Amino acid sequence: MTISSLFRFMFKKAGAIAGLALLVAACSPAYNWREVDVADGHVRAAFPDRVMTDTRDLKLDTHTLRFTLATANVGEAVFAVGSAPLPPDIAADPVARRALGMALMRSLYTNMQAMPPMEWPPYGEVIEVHGKAMGKPGWLQAKVWVTDTMLIEAVAAGTQESLPAERAREFLRSVVIKP
Repeated sequence: MTISSLFRFMFKKAGAIAGLALLVAACSPAYNWREVDVADGHVRAAFPDRVMTDTRDLKLDTHTLRFTLATANVGEAVFAVGSAPLPPDIAADPVARRALGMALMRSLYTNMQAMPPMEWPPYGEVIEVHGKAMGKPGWLQAKVWVTDTMLIEAVAAGTQESLPAERAREFLRSVVIKP
């Protein structure tokens, strides 16, 4: 399973939830921020709604990792923290860790059918991608980290209408990698 498969799963859930939310609220979605520990306690983040977790195998480059995605949806906007423990051989090799982190950053552009940049930002810096998701124009903001033991990403994704830039920034600012 690729990371794009995980995003399709998130967007499908977001569509069903969006329909229900429109029936119930018939106005702009409310954000009910709550801090939650995710990624086996390695990350603390403020999510805008109840968090749901799904774990799947993720093929990234030549490695298959057990990737856990904690998500919250507000309308069609998706807020997620994904994480995978690093296999011992990758954890022990700084070059392999960097390659895995770069593969995760590249996947963000692949998922949005967008051209990747010539230069990659340092880990923990905001990445903004505009493109298409599930056949619709969309955008995302994300951060990627590779620690000695974990591969971690935080993503806020949606359309221009469903994801206000300030909400995406608010979510990403809240993400703290614990020592």
